[in-house]
Amino acid sequence: MAKKTFHSISPVRRSILLVTTIALIVISIFLYVTRPTDVDRINETYLDTIQDTSILKNNIKTHFNQNYQVKTYTMYGESLKLYHDTALNKTDALMGANLVLVNVETQEEINYTFGSGADEGIKTNQLDPGLYEVYVYDHFEKKRVYFNKKVHMEPFETVRRKHRVKHISMDADTDYLKDQDIHLKKNYAFISVTENIPKADTVDVMIDPCGDIYDTENNQVADGLTAGNLTEQAEAYDFATKVKAELEKYGLNVQLTRKKEGTPSYSGRSGRVAKGYEHKAKIFLSVGFSQYDTTEKPFMMVSPHTSGVLADNISYIMQKNGIKMDDTQSSARQLHEDGVLFDGYNDENDKYEVWPQLRESGGKATYAGRTTSSKENQRYKDSPGMYGVYFQFLNGDDTSSIQYYQKNKTKIAKALAKGVAYYLDVKKEGSN
Repeated sequence: MAKKTFHSISPVRRSILLVTTIALIVISIFLYVTRPTDVDRINETYLDTIQDTSILKNNIKTHFNQNYQVKTYTMYGESLKLYHDTALNKTDALMGANLVLVNVETQEEINYTFGSGADEGIKTNQLDPGLYEVYVYDHFEKKRVYFNKKVHMEPFETVRRKHRVKHISMDADTDYLKDQDIHLKKNYAFISVTENIPKADTVDVMIDPCGDIYDTENNQVADGLTAGNLTEQAEAYDFATKVKAELEKYGLNVQLTRKKEGTPSYSGRSGRVAKGYEHKAKIFLSVGFSQYDTTEKPFMMVSPHTSGVLADNISYIMQKNGIKMDDTQSSARQLHEDGVLFDGYNDENDKYEVWPQLRESGGKATYAGRTTSSKENQRYKDSPGMYGVYFQFLNGDDTSSIQYYQKNKTKIAKALAKGVAYYLDVKKEGSN
């Protein structure tokens, strides 16, 4: 039997077939154009993406006999840390404890051990998309973590990696799953992780060129340090632009806290750290001249409320790339690498740090907005903190230090950027 061709079909059937084909094409185009995009899903939590809610009912218990209460939390850099007490002190009961995240759908367990620093918590960038329950081993007993009050953390965006970010949110509320007809007995903690494109205005690294700082207490501008013919105001800005250009090669969104002739302070809505908070930066990198006349080579200061691992990584990479770091060591804690110091405290409470670029950039973890001189930053006292590093690249009172910097300026900037990228585990765009 001969096969029918399109032309052998009757005109009526041919018209019907043609109309049906066109309709299917139009519908397909419509479905493709109106499909949910990354932009549409940018504010979704993982809970919004679960199609089969029976998984939640089958895997989530509403009541536990063994419970562990936490009272507060901090976000610092990309580290989420929970605290048994509200004091955020170094002897918190959760320090050294084994924290366990359980993926609700897969039941996979991820273990963390909290250290004393704000950066020694849950490494949120390492979490796969999913909804996680939070447990802790307390005296070898696995206990479900809950908050003493309702918690709804504003979704947090991790650093850009290959043009993608993780969106992290944490909720602790008896009504958190009420739409799924699950009624919790306590404010049990859940962590939601989704992966998406970054929001355009979020910043990964905020670089702060020192010099020409407006002093709100004295109502005047502090010109900054000098080194022969070099001024901190001009040199720090030029050095910052070099580091910025290098970091952008890794696909990071980088901004500066001031313009070339700008003089913002570290306090207030238009201040340097405010720019970082408003753009939800993860690292606050301050660069300037050395404040200590005994140093010869570049070094970094970090918050004593951290472990200093970011600066330690930077120093390691800089030395691997031929940069000599100052051999001074922290009097508070010996680190693996040269050129890393912990900031001191400006009061007897071991709470408020001396340098505002470290104290005021760390949000809740470093008590931002709490000192007399920083009351204008109180709006950020409970905000996610930026991981602060104060990089001091030359000593204006030491001729050899000035000469070393001038000879190696570009090399130092590149190595500093490599160190930050190494810590963040990001690769240059186009590399494998």
